[in-house]
Amino acid sequence: MKLDSTLSVDGLASLLGTSYIKIKHFYYKPNTSAYYSTFEIDKKSGGKRKIMSPEERLKTLQRRLKLLLEGVYVSKKQVNAFVKDRSIVTNAKSHTRKKFVLNIDLEDFFTTITFARIRGLLIAKPYALQSSVATVIAHLATVHGFLPQGSPCSPILSNMVCSSMDRQLLSLAKAHRAEYSRYADDISFSFYDNLQFISEDIVETVKSDGLHNHYQCQTGQALESIILRSGFKINESKVRLQGRYERQVVTGLVVNKKVNVDRQYIRKTSAMIHSISTDGLTLAREKFKSKVKDSSVMLDAHLQGRLLFIKQVVTVDSVVYKRLAKKFNLLEIDYKVPLGKSKSVRGLESRRYSKWYDERCWVIESELSTAEEFDCSQGTGFAIKGGYIITCAHVVKLKGGIANDISLCRVSKRGEVYKASVIVCDDNRDLAVLKIVEPALAILPYFDMSETIADIGDGVDILGFPNDKLGATHVGRQKVSVRNKFAISAVTFCQIDKELYSGNSGGPALNDDGDLIGVVTSGNDGGGFNDHSRFVCISELKKVLQDLVVAANEQALA
Repeated sequence: MKLDSTLSVDGLASLLGTSYIKIKHFYYKPNTSAYYSTFEIDKKSGGKRKIMSPEERLKTLQRRLKLLLEGVYVSKKQVNAFVKDRSIVTNAKSHTRKKFVLNIDLEDFFTTITFARIRGLLIAKPYALQSSVATVIAHLATVHGFLPQGSPCSPILSNMVCSSMDRQLLSLAKAHRAEYSRYADDISFSFYDNLQFISEDIVETVKSDGLHNHYQCQTGQALESIILRSGFKINESKVRLQGRYERQVVTGLVVNKKVNVDRQYIRKTSAMIHSISTDGLTLAREKFKSKVKDSSVMLDAHLQGRLLFIKQVVTVDSVVYKRLAKKFNLLEIDYKVPLGKSKSVRGLESRRYSKWYDERCWVIESELSTAEEFDCSQGTGFAIKGGYIITCAHVVKLKGGIANDISLCRVSKRGEVYKASVIVCDDNRDLAVLKIVEPALAILPYFDMSETIADIGDGVDILGFPNDKLGATHVGRQKVSVRNKFAISAVTFCQIDKELYSGNSGGPALNDDGDLIGVVTSGNDGGGFNDHSRFVCISELKKVLQDLVVAANEQALA
C-alpha cells in the first residue's frame, strides 16, 4: 500500500501506524499551535528565524508521512535541499568557472506554502490522491494554514510544491545557455556568456556610459513571471549578479574556480585554534562567549563544527583542511575531527623538531644503588591520559631490581627534573607504568591511544632520545614502516624497517594522526641492521592498564 488514488483516509492512517480518529485530534483542536513549541534562531544575514517544532507524537506521524511522500516524489538534479546525497556543495558545483552568477532569494518561503496549495498539489496529477486523503495530509503538515519550519515533512512538501517552478526555470535556463539550481529558497543561475549577451528574460542590467553595469540589476520579466505564477515572491534586496573578477558565492560557498570555503572563514577558524593553543581553553572560551550572542555555544564544540563544515566542502584530503585539523587535534580538548590517510612525506624540520611532541616525551634516567652494586640506564617515556608515564620495563628494572631513583625531564626544560615511582612493571610485555611523585605537575600533556593496531606497510613515527646528549633540545623523530607482525609469548609486536638505538626504548610509536599505536621495546646496540627493532602493539599496553584498573578496584574493596 502506498500513496495513490486508491488510498482511503483509513488506509492513510494505517500507513502512518495509527487510526483516523487519533489523527483528527491534531487538527480539530481549536488551538493547533499547542502541539508546537516555538522559538527563534539568528539568521546568518541578520534578523530572526521562527522555528516551530512539533511535539513528539505529532513529530512521529510527520516523520512517517515524510517517508510516504519520498516514495512518490522524484526530485530533479537541480534541486539540492532536503534530498539525500545532495547539499550546498552539490548545489554550488554547477556554477563553478562561470562568467556571471545570479542569486535570488524567495521571500517568506515556507509561510507562502499554504494548506490550500498542499491540498491542491496532492489532488492534482501526478499524485492524484483522493480529496479527503489530501486534506488530512495538508492538515497534518500545516499549522495556522502554512508549512512550519521545524516539521519533518515541511522540507519535502516544499520541494513538491516547487516542482512546477523548477521545471519552468530549468527550461528558461537551457533556452539561454545558463545553469540553474535551487537550494530551498535560494535560486541560482550562472552564465557562460559575457554580460551584454545574457538574456534580459533572466536578468536586466542598467547601462552606464553605454556599458552594462552588473552591479545594478533586476530580475528579468520572464523569470519574475514564473516565480509569481508559482505563488512565490522575490526578495528584491537579495538579488545579486556577480562577475568572474569578484568573489562569486552560491549558498555561502565560493565558486570562481572550484567549490571552496571563503578565506575569511578559514582565517577565523585558524584564529580560534590559535586562541586555544596560546591562551588555554578556559580563557579562549571566555573570549569567545563575549563575542557571540548565544552564550550556550561552547568554543571547542563550535570549532569542531566549523572544521567538519570545511571538510564537507573541500574533502578530507585538502591541504587546508588537514593543516587545520592537525592543529585542532593537537589541542588539549575532548573534541576531535577525522584526518584522512596522510599521503605526503613530512619534511625533516616537521619530523624532528615539534614542540608538541617535546611536551609529551620524557627522558628517563634510572639508578639502582645498593651496598653491593650500582647500575643505571637511560630511556624514553611518554605521557598518556590519567597522569601516567609509560616506558619499558627494562628501562626501570636494572640488574639488582627496580630502580630506587627515577628522574624525568623534558629536553626543552632540562632544568625541571621530576621524580617518579613505578606503579606497574610487566616483564613479559616489557612495559612499565610510572607516576610522577615530586614536584607536583598540574598539567601533563599526553598522547591519545589509537583504537586500532598497526598493520604491515603502515607508516609509523618513532619518537625517542637515542644516545641522549645534554645538548639535544628536541625529541628525535624517525619515520619508519611496519615490515612484519608477530607474537612472542602471546605478546604482539610490530617489526620496523629501520634501526633503533639505545635510548629509544620506551618511546611512543604514532600513526599518521598522531595517535599512539605502540611502545618501542627493542633496538640495535651493535651498529648494523638487525631484526630486533620493534615496538609492542597498543593492545598490549591497554591490557596492562586494564589490569591496573582491576587491581585498584580490588584494593579499594579490600
